[in-house]
Amino acid sequence: MVPTLAQRLVRVGQAARLMPGLMSRARVGGVPIEQADAVARGIGFVEKKVPLDDASRADLVRRLSSQATPRDVDHRARELAIEWAPEIDETDPDAVPVAENPELNEMTVVTGDDGRTMVSLDTDALSGEELSQALDPLCKPVLQPDGSEDPRSAGQRRADAHAQIIREYLAGRDRPTVSGGVLPHVSLIVPIEQAASAGSGTPSEASRVASLGFTGPVSSATVGLVVCEAAMRRVVMDADSAPLDVGREHRLVTAGLRKALEARDRGCAFPGCGRPVSWTDAHHCTPWSEGGETAIDNCVLLCRMHHTVMHQTGWEVFIGHDRHPWFRPPLDPEHPERFREPIRSNARRTMTLEPTAAA
Repeated sequence: MVPTLAQRLVRVGQAARLMPGLMSRARVGGVPIEQADAVARGIGFVEKKVPLDDASRADLVRRLSSQATPRDVDHRARELAIEWAPEIDETDPDAVPVAENPELNEMTVVTGDDGRTMVSLDTDALSGEELSQALDPLCKPVLQPDGSEDPRSAGQRRADAHAQIIREYLAGRDRPTVSGGVLPHVSLIVPIEQAASAGSGTPSEASRVASLGFTGPVSSATVGLVVCEAAMRRVVMDADSAPLDVGREHRLVTAGLRKALEARDRGCAFPGCGRPVSWTDAHHCTPWSEGGETAIDNCVLLCRMHHTVMHQTGWEVFIGHDRHPWFRPPLDPEHPERFREPIRSNARRTMTLEPTAAA
């Protein structure tokens, strides 16, 4: 028998004497073991909060066993514990229900050896409700350009929603900052290639890998994702990492250009997406580092998920003859000769690719 099932049977056996009527039905198969276990746990939960005599315990069993699912039993037990509990002394932290006690909140943020960040959060009911309310509208599945289902799991969609909330917060002007009024989203350090170490004439052994301020080294794909929608401050370092010169901010899409992109793309332009403009980054079709201009005819709005897709997969975006974004799917490695049919942006999607369809 697996340990989980054994533990469940032990819990039910220990609580059997407290719910004789329910157990008599359970013995003949009238009550599933999961339901009996939920009622047993509910009795234990309520008894920790409220003293129960035989009559009130029998009433509790009746109320809990009438619920439809084990989750409903747990929910009803919490309700009754609050309803039957004596008046809470707000000065006594032990009198506050554990689920509602913010003093027990904990959060850990750990960056692992592989560079990924692991977050563990244990929070009170109110903060958890607020978190769920913030995540819920951002977690809906997004259909693929061909109409197929969102390939992301529920956990991946939840993680993407969390990242979106963080970006919205970092973009807010009312948030606290320690940077003299500047609102950095991330700190990215990109070393320039040194032809030779200072005065030695030998190749430099300094790292050429870009690094984030908190989480460390990142690949060139992530560098491209960050700088694509970034106001940058150039700081030139010598071989000993001492600052030599600080340049000016550049490369960021201006407010006027941003408004023009919003009017043209009306949200994420990736086919089938359409997330609102407030969720989008401005992406350079031809990278700025490769000579691409920060102009309406070289920029497109993409949500962070599809912005990442453009930088890390074979998808391509270009501005067509109609001055609107067109997308080209990745090359099929099994059929490299197959023509990659361009797809209109989401705001101009139609049921046909005929040239006059979106006129």
